Amino acid sequence: MAARNSVLILPFTSGILKDPSSLLPVIFDAAQEPTESLTVVFSTPGSGKQLYAELREAPKAHFEELQRFLGKVYAALAAGQWTANRVLLNVEVRFDGELGDWSEKLQALPDEVVRLEGDAKLAPWTPVGGYPVSAIGGTFDHLHAAHKILINMALFVSEKRLIVGVMSPDQLKSKSNAGVLEDLDTRIGGVNAFLKRCGPGDIQLDVVEIQDALGPTAWDPEIEALIVSRETMSGGAYVNKVRKEKGLGELDILCIDVISSIVAEEAGTTVNLSEADGEQLKELKMGSTAIRGWIAEQKKQHDLEERVNKH
Repeated sequence: MAARNSVLILPFTSGILKDPSSLLPVIFDAAQEPTESLTVVFSTPGSGKQLYAELREAPKAHFEELQRFLGKVYAALAAGQWTANRVLLNVEVRFDGELGDWSEKLQALPDEVVRLEGDAKLAPWTPVGGYPVSAIGGTFDHLHAAHKILINMALFVSEKRLIVGVMSPDQLKSKSNAGVLEDLDTRIGGVNAFLKRCGPGDIQLDVVEIQDALGPTAWDPEIEALIVSRETMSGGAYVNKVRKEKGLGELDILCIDVISSIVAEEAGTTVNLSEADGEQLKELKMGSTAIRGWIAEQKKQHDLEERVNKH
């Protein structure tokens, strides 16, 4: 019988950070097994300092390589999910070296733990060298891999405060399959729960509803960095235009370049990644649009079967 909640512990070294390709088939297979959740934990083998803790000491310098690493890992997870038709499987990536206790960081009590190598032991670290206050924004509907990369990297570069703007329902009426959009409280709750599992430590988390595309970035003088996807870089430029007009300091725009390509050999396909609802994610179906489409199709099929059974 398949496990409901699984944990996969994998090694995390500088070599793997630069090229995780040897682990991608393992991750791809693992995402096809559990029925409810899979947490992948990266842990540096041995008794020395955890690599993630070292990276976090200079987050600006390591932002690019870590976001690329996460993109490839989440790509393999998403490919495995869709291959097994387990679209709503909750997948997350954790790092040994984050703050927090494993009893709170895991999504659920695992009934299966698979260890390839290494040992998960939380190592404390002190946030330095990032941005005192940073911000991100989005729909965060059916919290998925692209969302988690964005949130994870925003927390990675934040020292004191992270603002997460969650779009109001009024902004989402034109979305495809809007009838299966999660309500605002569910979306905010999902972001808060994920952030808690990331181990924010003393970083203040402000997850707030926003009524427009700018949110607090249009007026908050304390914000120094905005984390965006490659496809929404123009939005970051617009934010800085508005801030400049108001006499506020321009923000550093950090880009999540989620566009990558991995070969899922077991599925015999090339998986292309892009921004959450972008065109290039349609094949992989990692974004909210595809997830809502899948849910709507499942409901349609269920209703059809019920009508057939009644007759």
